[in-house]
Amino acid sequence: MKDFSNRLLQLICAIIGIILISGLPILIEGVQSHTFLFTFTYYLDAIKSSVLDLWPLSNLIISDQLGQFTREIAFYPYVFNSIVYSFEILLLALIAAIICAILGTFLTMSLPQKMRQKVKLIFYFLESIPDILIIMLAQLSVIYIYQHTGTLISKVAVVGDQRIYWLPVLCLMILPMIQLYRLSMLTFEAEERAMYVEFARSLGFSKLFVLFVHMFRNAIISVFFQSKKTMWFMLSNLFILERMFNIPGIMNFLIHNFSHTVLLVTIFSFFIPIYIFYSLGEWYFLRRMQKGGVV
Repeated sequence: MKDFSNRLLQLICAIIGIILISGLPILIEGVQSHTFLFTFTYYLDAIKSSVLDLWPLSNLIISDQLGQFTREIAFYPYVFNSIVYSFEILLLALIAAIICAILGTFLTMSLPQKMRQKVKLIFYFLESIPDILIIMLAQLSVIYIYQHTGTLISKVAVVGDQRIYWLPVLCLMILPMIQLYRLSMLTFEAEERAMYVEFARSLGFSKLFVLFVHMFRNAIISVFFQSKKTMWFMLSNLFILERMFNIPGIMNFLIHNFSHTVLLVTIFSFFIPIYIFYSLGEWYFLRRMQKGGVV
């Protein structure tokens, strides 16, 4: 109960902080123009207006900039669909990154030590590749395959109401996958030197059995906690991804239709589900660790 109260208090403080931070551009503008007191009043009014506009969301009307023209659109379904599309790509990329990182770790750990070092070196080199370069190479590869085979394996940009998934997800998950792989390898190799691993092998258990049954249950905790930082890293890359693929996601929408209300709705739409998910995950893993049920 105490842990739940702490989590709830953290969530409330985070929500208040997000609301206050959303109006910072107004304060910065006031400092630069030497009208801070007047701007601070405007800052408070803007925050109050944004918070009041959030409820009910079904009645929220947002200005949509189309070139030189502006139209009024309802939050639901137009802006809501953009948020869902962005969140789908983000979530699929995170799941794919975790699965590939774990599989890559299993395969690498099953190799001889000499081969293991070579594989790790390749992955560490790939981590230095910029995300923009990865996206460009993926798009050029699709075009190259289409030119030489006549097969379009994926669209390289969204047109109209179309949606593409697998290529953007692939581009978004590569760098996070390598980050998680690197941490996972460090964790697994640390577990490999633990006493219980040597004891299990002395009992006649195979290397793969110890790896899958014992080491995995301990190492997955570190991967889970690291994935929290990876998620926020992916959010920053999502902005570039949506621009490069012309994805009608919320990041693209914010560029052309920035307002405090839309910004608040966007941050809450990502932050609250992610916070709840990782809070439940931390509660589960910490509870098992206290009971000794992880090892």
